[in-house]
Amino acid sequence: MRYLETVIFVKESPDTHYNPDSGEWMESEPIKKTFSANVTDIGTERSIKLFGDIKQGAKVMRMMPLFDMPEYDYIEFDNKKWKLTTYRNPSERNTFILQEVV
Repeated sequence: MRYLETVIFVKESPDTHYNPDSGEWMESEPIKKTFSANVTDIGTERSIKLFGDIKQGAKVMRMMPLFDMPEYDYIEFDNKKWKLTTYRNPSERNTFILQEVV
């Protein structure tokens, strides 16, 4: 299996806060961790089993063995945001079913 795609696990910064002096929210940079992954479209049968119909914008992401999953809020891949729908860890291989965030 080839792990050719770059995926980024993004954790929003806990330092984002309201500044009462300026009256604005102070945004801090999110924490990003980059990994290589194998990402493919979800099959028709699996899509029907998981979602009840065929979902557009669903992917299967497989990580390398011994992958240590970081804390994250969402995943960036292909210049889009993705959320986790299902997670499995068969034989120490992390498999994610992702749904595109619109």
